[in-house]
Amino acid sequence: MAAMRQNKKSAGAADPAARQKKKKLIRGIILLVLLVFIIAGFTVALFWLKNRMFKENRRFTLRNANIISNGYWGKGTLTSSQLLRKLNLHINESNLFTLQPKQLRSELRSIPNIADAQVRIILPDTLEIYIEERIPRAFIGRPNSPLVTDANGVIMNSKECFGVHPNLPVINGMVHHNMRAGEVHAALRPALHLIMAVQRYKCFSVAAISLSQADNLLMFMDYQKGSQRRRYHVTMPRGNYPQWLDILQSAIEDARSHGDDRNRIDLTNNGQVVMSK
Repeated sequence: MAAMRQNKKSAGAADPAARQKKKKLIRGIILLVLLVFIIAGFTVALFWLKNRMFKENRRFTLRNANIISNGYWGKGTLTSSQLLRKLNLHINESNLFTLQPKQLRSELRSIPNIADAQVRIILPDTLEIYIEERIPRAFIGRPNSPLVTDANGVIMNSKECFGVHPNLPVINGMVHHNMRAGEVHAALRPALHLIMAVQRYKCFSVAAISLSQADNLLMFMDYQKGSQRRRYHVTMPRGNYPQWLDILQSAIEDARSHGDDRNRIDLTNNGQVVMSK
């Protein structure tokens, strides 16, 4: 009996301690839940305040878009509006704080005739876009083709390029019907390297280049001295173009000095210049 009374007394003494511990646990949970609600409420309020102050603030609405380019995109209002549509930007609607300059730059660089771009936001209402455009170097397939290429073989729409002259060289001799603006075609580069090399020679201009042969370039080239111009059909090995152009210039000038009017020149015979009609 004494043992039973002692056990009941011990149990009775333990119950208040257990209840106290349980109360502390409940209070802790309640405080934790309240803290979570407070943090969530503060976050929502901060998000709402940020939107009200920035992203939904009409003071930061896009009012001016300054597009700075020496090429097609800097020609005037029409091309500027065209570029803004491509970027899904709207004057008097878009908010500057919703714009992401890195994403805009990436979108600009995906446009075929844009080599690089920089985007700058000027608060409260202005966006500046600096554009470096690719330079068209040749028509693809035929004269006045809707497709042109820059020096790296990037295909572009001729209507969206500045400096597309009717006398640009033509590159043919390869399948070009399925080419699309924005594609890069390394197969064009041998012809483009020659076109770029010719620019250092005042007497030469390239009319057309064929890539139909694996090791050689077939081309129509104009040689001009003074007011006299003559077209030559030239077969030239690929590579080392400054050397071959020096040889070609010497051969033409020597032939002209002797009254030789042959206009077909083959440079592929072990360094020998072969001329024919």
